[in-house]
Amino acid sequence: MSEDQFINVTPHPRILGVLGDIEFSHWQCLAELTDNCFDEFQAAGEAVIRPAVSISLPAATSRRATAEITVQDNGRGMSLDAVTNAISAGWTSNGRHGSLGLFGMGFNISTARLGRRTTVRTSREGDPHWIEVTLDLVEIANSSKYQAPYRLVPKDHPGEHGTTVTISELKQEQHATLCRPQTQNVIREKLGDIYSYLLSEKGFLLTLNGKKIKPRLPCIWDEKRTVARQGVEIHAVQWIEKELSPKKACMACGYWSPLDAEACEECGQARLELRERKIWGWIGIQRYLHRTDYGLDFLRNGRKILQRDKRVFYWEDEDGLAEPELEYPIDSKTQMGRIVGEIHCDHVAPNYMKTAFEVETAEWRQVLREVRGSSPLRPKIAEKRRLPENRSPLALLYAGFRRQDPGLNYLIPGDGRNALHEKAAQWAVRMRSGDPEYQTDEAWYRAAYQHDHPAAADPQPESEEILPGFGANLLEPQNGEAADTPERDETDRAEVLPENLAAEETVDQRLQRYRAHATPVVDLEGTYFLEDLGRVDLIAWAVGGQRLATNDGRDAPVIVSMLRAPRLEVFIDTAHPLFREFGADIRDLALVEVAEFMRVRVNNVSLPLTEIVTQLKAQTSSPRLTPAAVAEESERLLEQVRAAMVTPVSANPAVPWLLLTKEERADTERRFAVESGGGTSWNDALTTGEFIRYIPATAVIRIIQDSPDTFLDGHVFKRGYMALSDPGARALVVERLISPLSDLALLDQHRPRLDTEELTRIRISCRLIARDLADNS
Repeated sequence: MSEDQFINVTPHPRILGVLGDIEFSHWQCLAELTDNCFDEFQAAGEAVIRPAVSISLPAATSRRATAEITVQDNGRGMSLDAVTNAISAGWTSNGRHGSLGLFGMGFNISTARLGRRTTVRTSREGDPHWIEVTLDLVEIANSSKYQAPYRLVPKDHPGEHGTTVTISELKQEQHATLCRPQTQNVIREKLGDIYSYLLSEKGFLLTLNGKKIKPRLPCIWDEKRTVARQGVEIHAVQWIEKELSPKKACMACGYWSPLDAEACEECGQARLELRERKIWGWIGIQRYLHRTDYGLDFLRNGRKILQRDKRVFYWEDEDGLAEPELEYPIDSKTQMGRIVGEIHCDHVAPNYMKTAFEVETAEWRQVLREVRGSSPLRPKIAEKRRLPENRSPLALLYAGFRRQDPGLNYLIPGDGRNALHEKAAQWAVRMRSGDPEYQTDEAWYRAAYQHDHPAAADPQPESEEILPGFGANLLEPQNGEAADTPERDETDRAEVLPENLAAEETVDQRLQRYRAHATPVVDLEGTYFLEDLGRVDLIAWAVGGQRLATNDGRDAPVIVSMLRAPRLEVFIDTAHPLFREFGADIRDLALVEVAEFMRVRVNNVSLPLTEIVTQLKAQTSSPRLTPAAVAEESERLLEQVRAAMVTPVSANPAVPWLLLTKEERADTERRFAVESGGGTSWNDALTTGEFIRYIPATAVIRIIQDSPDTFLDGHVFKRGYMALSDPGARALVVERLISPLSDLALLDQHRPRLDTEELTRIRISCRLIARDLADNS
């Protein structure tokens, strides 16, 4: 073959139209065009004041024949040579590092996918005219030439600058979809998510049809929030900043070569640039749990490439011989997580669609090591495999927040009985919608605090003698110290509020006094809507040490007040005899007053009050007293008990295993096979004590009865045991624990027909066990 013979491989011009067949979703097409604008802003630095991109999509009433899509920026604009390169497929002024645009194809793919005709209008400050270039894909294909006409349009003012891309002759399916308001809302949310860093930290402005796109901000606990594990204080946010050694980046293929390289070690080209490399960002704890809305975002040059990625939660041995093992979340059946983060890794190459990184590269594996380490997150698994302890930022958060127990110990909102997962997620929606009351984590923190200190009726005062033989002043402060808690009896309540005080106070002053002596009842708070009665945004207060009075001065256990619609406040006197002596439920009575307020507000007293209360109750987070709901609650608690038993059992796992009957061992093994997830072998479970997570409930009771010293005294339960010397006293302590546990076991292993009183008793047993569980973390 002669060496001077060639075949012309220039593609036919119709290739430009065929690019539109590449599967890009609507938001990806618009993001590709926006990337070019943001690249220009980042290159211009401070030369562009208030950098802004405006996207315009067709209205719902538009006609396809005249509908257009425009993307306009206020950047520095382009010369004729620059715009020629910008619209040429495969040409890019960008290297493979340092910008969002990468391959020089995004413009052509996006515009061809949306429509058949594209006009680019651009100019630099000081130029006398606009350059207007038209790409008509049909005409280009028919002409068999890569030519696009352009013209010069005089400016109104030489200071004008920027670039506008207008796409017309929209494809039928694209027009039908993009003009829908719901589609436009989805695009807003998507762009607000992937550009959240650039919009919130760089000050870039992005609008769609004149409406500002809000960055999707993380809803995480403040970094000052901490938990303690084994004496170590763990903050809810962990920062990551790892400087890597500089390397030479190939601007042609993206490969990283060592500092002494003269040409790219991958493609041989000499377009090398020395660049700094760094992995930086944060990982933290989200204020709510979710089945899918958690995981880490990975960014390149400020744009999210991976969103809520969960591969960091899998452990994979470096040899890659075994299947990756899921390590989080694994502690509950709900499989909900809350570890989130934002990791910047500008030096890692993404794919051409910018939806994933090249995960087989050394650069990506290094990012994963910095975030999650190389060893398993589970310390015992790491120890068993003879791997070093994992001290990565993710391992630290895992140790502090892996469990989902309500309360301050794990920073989970609760109501004293259950976690408030749904309400916590609703507050996140309000935070992201801009509600000023939910911008900090205070609402979530109050709810976590409330779980540990639940709002309830004040306890009945004891007789004058606190204990037989002890005087009434046993707990009085000594040496003139002030008491920490408000007094409870009727006489003292009357002293707190002198009779003439109510007459002197305004309504605002009176309500403010109630608030000053109250704690929020977080689980009652929220928006309530009834079709016939409208909406209220309820704030609930449990008031201590203050007698409540209506506006006309009448005493009442519960009052409501609406100073600014639709915000309604309900105040509950927790020391009132109705609650303290007759045992009425403070939440139910609060809802009765709310129901009456809503009924009177619309002047429709014909609606049965009890039916309104029923509908309001259904909108609260109050757990149902149904067999299924109580069974779920008892099952969840037993899971906690079993999980807490693993550590004390691991010291000598053979002892509890020998206590199991033949049938119980078989049941345990079968349950392990179904529920373990494959991360641990059965032999490992037997030697580490992990098998205890799968034993029948009756076996739990028998094992605790056999060795109470192993599980009481703070090991699993708070209850003291070893300090008692009398055998009878020890037996009573165990019996008080076993009795409620038996209720839970009954429901776990059987499904008896239970009446309301029996269900109530089992729910109380659940609360007694939950209260008695020790922090075994």
